[in-house]
Amino acid sequence: VRLADTLGLSVSALMQGPQADRVRIADAADTAPLWTGAHGGEARLMLTTPGPAPVEVWRWRLEPGDAYPSHPHQAGVHETVNVLTGEMTLVLDGAEHPLRAGQTAAFPADVPHAYLGAGTGTCTLLMTVHLPPGSASAPAALDGSIGE
Repeated sequence: VRLADTLGLSVSALMQGPQADRVRIADAADTAPLWTGAHGGEARLMLTTPGPAPVEVWRWRLEPGDAYPSHPHQAGVHETVNVLTGEMTLVLDGAEHPLRAGQTAAFPADVPHAYLGAGTGTCTLLMTVHLPPGSASAPAALDGSIGE
């Protein structure tokens, strides 16, 4: 009982373990792009976690020359960018931060920021948007407000 209380679970949930319906699987093939770049890049919102502090999980592809500028989000929003292949430039409040495959960046997203395709090939990345407790995550709009 003490362990269940510590974990915030009921005793039955602790004893039963994970249930199959607790796993959400999102397939990129079934997820429409919410942003497309001028050079073929795209961003897909794969899923948003439930709970008091939702996390959006995004799958991105940036081609050289693609640019996604984002306005500042509400205070307390943080983003992470995990570059899987290729190169990109993260622009945060006017400062450029080159990133390559294998690198991850985390930053407060309450300032102007942008994702730029860099290098000579395709850049693929996973991006997460960490919303503050109590935020209601709405699907991103196509007008550059991804991550709100």
